[in-house]
Amino acid sequence: MKKSNFHFVRQINEISVLRIVRDEGPISRSEVARKMGVSKVIIGGIVKRLIETRILFEIGKGQSTVQGGRRPVMLQFNADAGLAVGIEVHLHRANILITNMNAEILHEGTVNFKDNTSPQSILKRIVKNIEKLVDDDEKMSSVLGVGVALPGLMEYETGSILSSHSLKAWEGYPIRTFLEDKLDTKVYIENDVKTITLGEYHWGAGQDAKNVVYIWLGEGIGAGIIINGDIYRGITSSAGEVGYTEISARGINRGRFPILYQGQHRFGEILTTRNLELSMLEAVNANGKQTLLNKNDINLNAIATASKKGDELAQDALKEFGQILGVLVISVINLFNPELIILGGPVIDKCPYVLEEATRKAKEDVLLVPAEIVKIRAGALKNRAGTLGAVGMVLQDLFKPPIVNLATYRSLILPG
Repeated sequence: MKKSNFHFVRQINEISVLRIVRDEGPISRSEVARKMGVSKVIIGGIVKRLIETRILFEIGKGQSTVQGGRRPVMLQFNADAGLAVGIEVHLHRANILITNMNAEILHEGTVNFKDNTSPQSILKRIVKNIEKLVDDDEKMSSVLGVGVALPGLMEYETGSILSSHSLKAWEGYPIRTFLEDKLDTKVYIENDVKTITLGEYHWGAGQDAKNVVYIWLGEGIGAGIIINGDIYRGITSSAGEVGYTEISARGINRGRFPILYQGQHRFGEILTTRNLELSMLEAVNANGKQTLLNKNDINLNAIATASKKGDELAQDALKEFGQILGVLVISVINLFNPELIILGGPVIDKCPYVLEEATRKAKEDVLLVPAEIVKIRAGALKNRAGTLGAVGMVLQDLFKPPIVNLATYRSLILPG
């Protein structure tokens, strides 16, 4: 066997051993070998290496088999042997999350910054914050990697932002190179909505599904797509830009949506927090309806509170928002036919009525079979979805299912 092929098989075996011990430990070497269908000798060598690196450890002896014999030594996964760092960069802040290899949260931090602050200055502060949170040189050396979630389109080869509406000054800046030099570890970058999708898929609302579309609504709209457990980027890494979808052919007009429709052309213009707030301000000024809303203090929190208290105008606006979102959801269902759609963002988090209306509207679709089968639910991780998704980029080898069938692989590379 070629040396490179040997190392590849060994790495696949090591990842498989780690995954089995992590998911099913405490477990014996012989049981691991049985589950993988390889010899005890191979497992013994892998376990020896992993114990030397402190990723696995022995915790004592288990029970004898029904046939008797020696009690087996049991193995346990040491999740604290390595750290993963997740960073989510917003317009005026960066959230930082540090976890162990089970994605259990150890430290959290935030770096705030103002407009026109250079990316280099912000990244320096992020590095210092990470070092302060860990506060241990030996533990810093155990950082497995850093995942970074960023708004906009990514240039993955250079590790930079290709295009971003909110972080224009960051376009082209070598983010990955800077962080790898400062932290001496591997750095992964990804679009923020795709990263949130990974977070929800691994640890949130999407854990029980393989084909998922996550739709995020805030100051704009974006979607993350997971197909058979893998994030789908598209040929130009712009898959999921549903905010640019035209609304003119979908029956969205002033007559049906008198509060929110102001002549917008795309879903990304009408289904935003800002449009909801501005439309409500106009409605309060122009509408004769009684309302709890104060025209001098109209924001998402006030709208959500008024709706929960039965305010008719607030409920009408959120109903419109939900129904328009439902129209978009129908398009996503018919295009991707996923088993699960997750909705997230400030409006979904604060206004459950929107989720109810969007779901009801989607279930009315003419293609009843996919509409009936698909599950629609709110995101579960709230503000931590992005940073946990960034951690997931670092830990993906441990969390993804095996990508190679070892028996098939051996039949291709080993002599008959």
